[in-house]
Amino acid sequence: MQVMRSKKWAVLIALVVGGAIGAGIAIAATTTTVAADTNVVRERIAQISTDGNFNSGWHIHPGPVIVQVQDGYLKLTQNTCNPTVVGPGETYIETPGIPILAEANKATTWTITEILPNSAPGAPDRVAATDPCNNR
Repeated sequence: MQVMRSKKWAVLIALVVGGAIGAGIAIAATTTTVAADTNVVRERIAQISTDGNFNSGWHIHPGPVIVQVQDGYLKLTQNTCNPTVVGPGETYIETPGIPILAEANKATTWTITEILPNSAPGAPDRVAATDPCNNR
């Protein structure tokens, strides 16, 4: 009986080690091909805090904006005119060229990462827009 148990353990260990080696080989086979690296964009990162009653006004960004909320809740309205509430630990990606409105009724902290065209240095990172939702 003792010999049978040690054989079972030996088989189990062999399977675990074999699985780990197989996973390592599968990971090692992963490749990345860069289609283009044009260096024609710039990145702007900013942390924003408000104590409440924040309203960004309708505006448009020339590139995508990644919004990450650390504390509080940010209400973002874009595309469908139905607001999306983003809370702590959540991320929202703004669509470039589409009007957006950001609002926070209470204390909120978030970080934005803007990806901007580099073709016009000094160009604004946002421009004012009219309310596409007809003053909800």
